[in-house]
Amino acid sequence: MFCPKCNKEMSQGILGGRGYNFFLPKGEKYPKLLSNKILEKKHATLLPPDEYGSWDCAGWPVAFWCHECKMLVADYSHLME
Repeated sequence: MFCPKCNKEMSQGILGGRGYNFFLPKGEKYPKLLSNKILEKKHATLLPPDEYGSWDCAGWPVAFWCHECKMLVADYSHLME
């Protein structure tokens, strides 16, 4: 995949983590505590795997990283309801 910002080739990997995984819209302040209810109030989009995370790398979305721009692109289309 090529970076949408600089058009250089991006490295493929996976997007991982532990704990809540979410997208927080611009203008919303990052919450001090994390819970489904708080994130819902902040208009956050919860991203799979669930809030407990997953040790199974197969459960995480494919992601692409641009070393030049420091841009991350992740495909969640197969994981969202």
